[in-house]
Amino acid sequence: MATGKRKTIRRLAVAVVAAAIVLAGAGLIDYLRASAFEKPLFAQAALTADDGGSGLYQGIGYAIEIEGNFMPEDEYPGVTRWEYYLFGKLIDGGVRD
Repeated sequence: MATGKRKTIRRLAVAVVAAAIVLAGAGLIDYLRASAFEKPLFAQAALTADDGGSGLYQGIGYAIEIEGNFMPEDEYPGVTRWEYYLFGKLIDGGVRD
């Protein structure tokens, strides 16, 4: 009986570690995209403006706030400012010249 319990605990630990790796990977990819002045891929839009993209994007444990030129008539389209938050703390940000 004890070996069955150990297997269950081991499987649960492996599942938790695997989920943490996947979530950390999603956060890292979104961070790299934001730092390259691109919209996040995995974070979901929480609060957005009417310009087609500016706003707050939230993932599990992280958030990205972006501003940009997303209207078809904008001369320089894309993200112009971003801030990356991890568990509510500002980690990094940038402004495109």
